[in-house]
Amino acid sequence: MKNLLKLFVLILTIIVNTNYGFAAVKVMPTLIELNANKSKGNYLTTSFFVQADKNETIRFKLYPEYFTITDEGKMSAVPVCANNDNLIPHARFVPNEFTLKNGVPQLVRVTFTDIKSLPDGESRMVMFIEDVAAKEIILPNKNKNVNTKLIVKTRLGIPIYVDKGKFVKVGYFDDLQVQKNNRNLVYKMELSAGGNSKVRYHGKAQIIKDKNLIKEFNLNSNTIRANGVFEEQGLIPDDLKDGDYILKVILTYKNEKGENKNLIRETQFNVSNSI
Repeated sequence: MKNLLKLFVLILTIIVNTNYGFAAVKVMPTLIELNANKSKGNYLTTSFFVQADKNETIRFKLYPEYFTITDEGKMSAVPVCANNDNLIPHARFVPNEFTLKNGVPQLVRVTFTDIKSLPDGESRMVMFIEDVAAKEIILPNKNKNVNTKLIVKTRLGIPIYVDKGKFVKVGYFDDLQVQKNNRNLVYKMELSAGGNSKVRYHGKAQIIKDKNLIKEFNLNSNTIRANGVFEEQGLIPDDLKDGDYILKVILTYKNEKGENKNLIRETQFNVSNSI
């Protein structure tokens, strides 16, 4: 069939909760956390920047959505929600649409009003920044009679949290195990959070043999929702010699007072490379 057109549509959605850069667009900061108890009035203000490459001209629109945090520490956007911890009814932002060009950053100001009516604990929303017009990319194809077009729409998301009143951030290290998965050794962590505000941790793992530190590696930073649970697993380095080892995990998070708190747990495991 001549002049056959095949159209592949890809909507690319990116939710940002770490340092971000995609193509030639970036946002700063990528996460906003506010303490309403430090406000002298009945409102809070914050801001962020959006910037494109000098060679890019892109028009964006802004809109907020409520979100929840899953057991996997991921963001789950909820377009319509009447929860009391939804920040959207309190949010005002300027501008709500803008064009980026010549590498000049755009400042977006966000104000939250009537914050005294928010419930104690954590309230949240995500500010989405989305292309007004999708981009079309023609992909090469060996078949001259087939054209492949990729339509890409970019969406960035900045999570915004507000803690208010009496809020508590407390984390627990419930379990740590090392198990065999086929020929690999994997660690499995079970964590949980109490209180009424999320816990965001970062940390490292140490491998110890005969009281000596053999290896150390960083772990992913993750978020545990308030009164929620979180499980993570990852690979143990595969170049260990036969023998008995200890895996020690040290996690750090900040409590409601901004103090660093450690969660430490260790477990024994054995390595046997024999077939």
